[in-house]
Amino acid sequence: FIELALQLGDIGVLPRDLRWTAYREFGFMDLWWERWWAGDRAPVQVSWTPLTYAFLHGGMTHLLLNSAAFLGLGLVVLRIFGAPLFVLFFVVTALGGSVTYGLLAQADLPMVGASGVVFGLIGVLKYAEFAFITRRPERGSLRPFLGSIGALVAINVILGVFMGGTLAWETHLGGFLAGWLAAWAVIPRS
Repeated sequence: FIELALQLGDIGVLPRDLRWTAYREFGFMDLWWERWWAGDRAPVQVSWTPLTYAFLHGGMTHLLLNSAAFLGLGLVVLRIFGAPLFVLFFVVTALGGSVTYGLLAQADLPMVGASGVVFGLIGVLKYAEFAFITRRPERGSLRPFLGSIGALVAINVILGVFMGGTLAWETHLGGFLAGWLAAWAVIPRS
């Protein structure tokens, strides 16, 4: 519904500046983050945009790609861990994605999209796989696991080149690491 409203703004049915107004209010702005991090005065939005950016997208294609991955991964995480942990994973991975982006990126435009959460859900599932393999080595080898991590890195490199540097790989990395750590915190160690 959010992207539909933004699309209606893009074509003039709703106010034409709706998308950029939404981005300014709810997209993650690296410049604001850097001001806040340095202890300088920053707009109040810096307090909610590390989470709300995940609900905005850069167009219908961006939304559909993130939604497909989110739904596929989200259903698996939801079935394994239940709704309360799913919500926790969503929040933690969105925050992990934005904080890492804020620390590593140098961007003038707002960062939007659920890909930090998508990679966070991948991090949750990869930690669960890792824990499963390392606790019972007879169940599998680490070689396919490490290959899948390498494939994630390769996908990000290829997409980054293909998209001309507009891919927020920092958000993907932060989301993945936050998901990994969140799963580590909730999965029993024995």
